[in-house]
Amino acid sequence: MELSDILEKWKELLKGPKRPANYKMPVAPRGTKVTGADMEARLAKDVDYQNWLKEKEEVGQLLSAAYAKDAKPLLDDLEKNGINIESVWDLVNTKSSYPAAIPILIAHLPRPYDIKNKEGIVRALGVKEAKGIACRVILDEYKRSNNEKDSYRFTFGNAMSVIITPEYTEDVIEIVQDEKNGNSRQMFVASLSKVGSLRVIAVLERLLSDNNKIIREMAQKVLLKLSKKKWTN
Repeated sequence: MELSDILEKWKELLKGPKRPANYKMPVAPRGTKVTGADMEARLAKDVDYQNWLKEKEEVGQLLSAAYAKDAKPLLDDLEKNGINIESVWDLVNTKSSYPAAIPILIAHLPRPYDIKNKEGIVRALGVKEAKGIACRVILDEYKRSNNEKDSYRFTFGNAMSVIITPEYTEDVIEIVQDEKNGNSRQMFVASLSKVGSLRVIAVLERLLSDNNKIIREMAQKVLLKLSKKKWTN
């Protein structure tokens, strides 16, 4: 089964157990308190729910395996460098640093992985060890993602808010001033707090009139933060 097919099945399962058209949810008598144990016992006897739970677990395992297959070139390169993980999301969720993985993640981000794996790479690059060195690939990949949902594009700004350095200020300014980038600009705006200057302040002031409320509010927040310092450039 292809990854796309498994994803469709997974999305369908997330809607919950399939029920007969005439199914009615059991209701406890008025005044009766339903405990967690009561609910657990009820669900244990619910055939539809148990079948759904079993199928959800099976499809979830298939989905994990499919993502791992999709990301195999990345995982193999990481393994060659002593980084043994089952998913790029293992890096996202770890509390340990992984400086040896940064160049590999940078090299693999432009590759045509499934969007979930690409999101994991972007998030894994949003760490201090990637400061400055991952900015260009993050910015370039963001520009190529213009047809994707804001929820995915948001991750790029989130990464830049950690790794931005002054030489990428103009790239970020270009992004935040383009209203076609929608809500995904939010964390790019936030990143400007790390590279404050008179130029940045002027841009933020213009964003106070942006048509997007989320962007206006973030610009105001960053301006307040920058107003506590004196800028000469």
